Amino acid sequence: MAALNISMIAAILLAVSAGQGPDQALIIDDSQGSLGRVAAPVCAKVDLGRLPGGAARPERIRVVETVGGAVRGEPLAAQFEPDSAGSATGRLWWILPPGEKGQRRFRMVTADEPGGQELSARVDTERKAVDIREGSLPVLRYNHGTVPVPAGIDPDFARGDYIQPLFGPDGEAITDDYSQNHPHHRGASWAWPIVRWKDEARDLWAVKILSGFTGAVWSRPVAMHRVAAGPVWAGVEAECVWKWGDRDPIVREDVLIRAFRSTARRRFVDVQVRLTALVDEVSIGGRPHASYGGFSVRSFPEFPERQIRMHIDPPGASPRRAWYHLTGRFPGGKGPAGMVLLESVTNPDYPNQPQTDEGGTKPGEYPPWRSVQPAWPGDREVPLPKGETLTLDYRLWIHPGSLSEGEIIDAWNAYALAKKAPGR
Repeated sequence: MAALNISMIAAILLAVSAGQGPDQALIIDDSQGSLGRVAAPVCAKVDLGRLPGGAARPERIRVVETVGGAVRGEPLAAQFEPDSAGSATGRLWWILPPGEKGQRRFRMVTADEPGGQELSARVDTERKAVDIREGSLPVLRYNHGTVPVPAGIDPDFARGDYIQPLFGPDGEAITDDYSQNHPHHRGASWAWPIVRWKDEARDLWAVKILSGFTGAVWSRPVAMHRVAAGPVWAGVEAECVWKWGDRDPIVREDVLIRAFRSTARRRFVDVQVRLTALVDEVSIGGRPHASYGGFSVRSFPEFPERQIRMHIDPPGASPRRAWYHLTGRFPGGKGPAGMVLLESVTNPDYPNQPQTDEGGTKPGEYPPWRSVQPAWPGDREVPLPKGETLTLDYRLWIHPGSLSEGEIIDAWNAYALAKKAPGR
């Protein structure tokens, strides 16, 4: 680790605070201790220009925790995300280490040398894709452009704008694509079986023109606005447009993906999808009478110990927690592993869940589906008013072995707290 400028610590070279405390500390509210227990990513608003001598070089910034004014523990890797290109204001990210619950205080310090970049994001210009890795391990690929159709699959199922593969703790793929029996299912995606414009509905989920539909609608790439990587996270921000009949743009889609550095082989991946209708009379919905659609993680249909568990707290519970948990021995992995899907508490109609009796599913049980999803908005349609933006946020927690319910509750608490925090 690069040596720190200790004189800066003594001089309290700290810029800004989430709470604007008198010592200008970066304050993280971990009232239940959940963020520290799961090593959650956290951030605070900062202004590097307020450091003595002007803005420090972002790659040399670290954070240290303070208790009673004294530094506790080792410096932590930090990553600055500017508000705009070249800006000294923005958010500083780091991974919260274990610690006492309650308000935790941190300070920015500078190192003599830049820190190592543990995560990388490489753009494949030919395929219009971004590959994120942590060291030698693959993390995910975001396919902005069209993914080639494998032999034996109808070429009409060609599509892009999704994550595939999403990798597990040992670099094993945990998502499926172009399966023989459901060739339209794809990795981690966000698409709806009903996309209505005026009086006509088409199917973004199924990709190709289905029986009963007069045409199709596709998500097509527009631009990659940002690809970034550092010691805390790597990510991509891309723009797509939904084209009616592959001609008329009806919805702008902006997707933001952040994959965070792993801790104890556990990794958080955040996905945000923003939809803005470009024309009047647009709405989206799930499959009628089946409810599926929206954000979905396609699992391999069969592998040892495969199971999807759904947890939804009853109405009136406070807080009302909800999650989906895929577990088993993924092909190519070194042992049991899993993925928790969390839906943001800020999403419309939270908590969402499949509304179907497919396969005789009992209340509270997840249906026998090949994908993991909260199935929003179910079998109804919701309008997308022209010019207004709908924001949907999801977090994936990829882990080895098994998790206790208490650990998942901690992960839920950490995400709920992050989405409610100021400046996010």
